[in-house]
Amino acid sequence: MPHPVACHPLSRRGFLATAAAAAAARAFAAPAADALTIGIFTDSHYADRAPGGSRHYRDSAAKLTDFVATMNPLRPSFCIVLGDFVDKGNTLADERAYLKHVQALYARFDGPRHYVIGNHDVTTFTKDQFVALTGTPAPHYAFDAGPCRCIVLDANYRKDFSPYCAGNFKWTETTVPPDEQRWLADQLARTTRPALVFIHQQLDDERGAHGVKNGHDVRRILERSGKVKAVFQGHNHRGGHRTIGGIHYFTMRAMVEGPGAANNAYALARVSPEGVAIRGYGKQTRWPA
Repeated sequence: MPHPVACHPLSRRGFLATAAAAAAARAFAAPAADALTIGIFTDSHYADRAPGGSRHYRDSAAKLTDFVATMNPLRPSFCIVLGDFVDKGNTLADERAYLKHVQALYARFDGPRHYVIGNHDVTTFTKDQFVALTGTPAPHYAFDAGPCRCIVLDANYRKDFSPYCAGNFKWTETTVPPDEQRWLADQLARTTRPALVFIHQQLDDERGAHGVKNGHDVRRILERSGKVKAVFQGHNHRGGHRTIGGIHYFTMRAMVEGPGAANNAYALARVSPEGVAIRGYGKQTRWPA
């Protein structure tokens, strides 16, 4: 839970409310053979520099610490960052230092950790460098967790399907290349499990600046499989939710926006046969609302 700024005596009513909230969170995260819980944050944009507009880069370190402190007692099946873990450094050495700092904080989560590559993660790094430094299997990969097949996609490609590499791109030009689409279709064909997809850019709005420009092609693959329950994405800091073709598209709010703990944003998602539910923390909205 967000850490208080100052200590004050807690009334009996306040104590009961706090205890009830903690109990509700534990019940939401309670393990079940047919359910999966996931800790999610996105767009932390950590950098050791002064704020830029609404983005408070340094504050993301404390916000990430708060995320981990909340998740550890809840014991989700895994945690995942949906991209833009760090912001651009002036040099490669700066970028490595930023990543090392937040990696150490994220590593305090006592469970599996996963990463989606965001465009800001490869403005100084190459994809190979980011993957190696985070211990990620590949820019796109899949794994099983609980009853679900989890698929991490990489949309950091230009319109000619050449990969983003150390800042050689426009952030509005984003695609999922044909070979990755074929891999995705194969992953879905081979699994008998319900599937979840994780991506940085938005798959539900190819006309918008934040959208994957061939998102309709990817959605067609997801819909034809009949197995995908939800897509979790970031990039658009305001967040949002849409349902297309029976699939939920959850755009999570950015951690970097606004100063201090009061402006943190992260979530605990629960996926079960009854559907998808999201418990929001800070500025992150819940679902169902």
